[in-house]
Amino acid sequence: MNRNKFIYRALVPFMVVAVFFLSSCEEDDGVPLEEPNGSPSISYIRVTNPEQSDSLLVRAELGAGVVIMGENLGGTREVWFNDRQANITPSWVTNNTIVVSVPSVAPLSVTDQIYLVDGNLDTLAYPFEVTIPAPNVYSAVNEWPQDGEMLVLNGDYFFDVTPVTVDFAGGVQAEATVLSQSQLEVSVPDGATEGPMVVTTNFGAATTSFNLWDSRNIVLDFDGKNPNGWRIGATGNSDGPINGNYLIVGGNVNANERDEGPGAPSESMKVMEYWGGSDPDRTSNFYPYYPGSYQEYVMKFEVKVNTWYGGHLNFCLAPPSHTGSNQEIWSNDINARAIWAPWQEADEEFTTDGKWITMVVPMTDFQYYIDAPDAIVYTGGQDFNEQAVGSLSTWIIGSPENDGNYIEMYIDNIRFVQP
Repeated sequence: MNRNKFIYRALVPFMVVAVFFLSSCEEDDGVPLEEPNGSPSISYIRVTNPEQSDSLLVRAELGAGVVIMGENLGGTREVWFNDRQANITPSWVTNNTIVVSVPSVAPLSVTDQIYLVDGNLDTLAYPFEVTIPAPNVYSAVNEWPQDGEMLVLNGDYFFDVTPVTVDFAGGVQAEATVLSQSQLEVSVPDGATEGPMVVTTNFGAATTSFNLWDSRNIVLDFDGKNPNGWRIGATGNSDGPINGNYLIVGGNVNANERDEGPGAPSESMKVMEYWGGSDPDRTSNFYPYYPGSYQEYVMKFEVKVNTWYGGHLNFCLAPPSHTGSNQEIWSNDINARAIWAPWQEADEEFTTDGKWITMVVPMTDFQYYIDAPDAIVYTGGQDFNEQAVGSLSTWIIGSPENDGNYIEMYIDNIRFVQP
């Protein structure tokens, strides 16, 4: 068995390996360490499932759990896969087994070896390949990037080993900059058109489930598709518009305030109402109706928040036939509502720092009941009426944190799509 001191430093010179001098009877975090009876050796590597213990491995993906089988392994203090150190738990290291997970970060230097390092920095190498998955793309920070704005994509397995490319509808391609394993950015090239994108790394390709400049099933764009209720909402386009006019939501909000704004019809910053029954083009739900269909859909919109502390933005749904009544915002009998209050978790002002972002609200989040006339209390678990999704209103309601403070956000391109 070839065990040469400091061979690991020679193989991967930029690693920093801590020096441990441990006696055979030492305990690590109260866990007795087994004393090797001789030189360590690795017999094979298997999966962690004991029912599949005969499944031997020569490779594994990032993050996969494995069991290293051998003899005299109890002196192991570090386990490395290529140039990435794995986390090990002392109680999972014995003379015969080491239970460990492959690091979830891709190696920079690929040697296709596992290295076991003991307290004297003696190193045992064993052939093992870490396979890198194809990329996953989950979302875009903003699906509607404007001229000069970088498109930022969120996902996993973005590795800057070789150039990462993004292919756009329209037959054009651009090289992306990898910001991290879970995020990359790319400049949208001239000639790109609406549609999905394909992200390609050295390890595979992934097509986005969402579209760039997604115009599918837009219900309200505040240009040609507008609110039509008693309060049509306030609109504007002077503060960095994303696509023509946008809805302005907010104003000065008092504690527990339920103000609909000026009398109807009005451009209220507090309430916007779209009634399907008053729209000759709306005779059905925002998405195909059949039992359980809503679980396959999300509501998306682009939003720019200038300042927001206190208060909840309510999204209220009603049937396609709904018209002539504002009860959809007051009543819980028509449908459940979705609630958005991103300032609440950190209990501090929320802003998108002058940028537009894409907000995704799963239809399953329409589950809230509003209660208590003098205090805003929301209770989850309200039954969702999937047939009553052809009208939509928004309502900003105060909470105890409000003191007349000013809230301002812009919303555009409200749409119901499959994610």
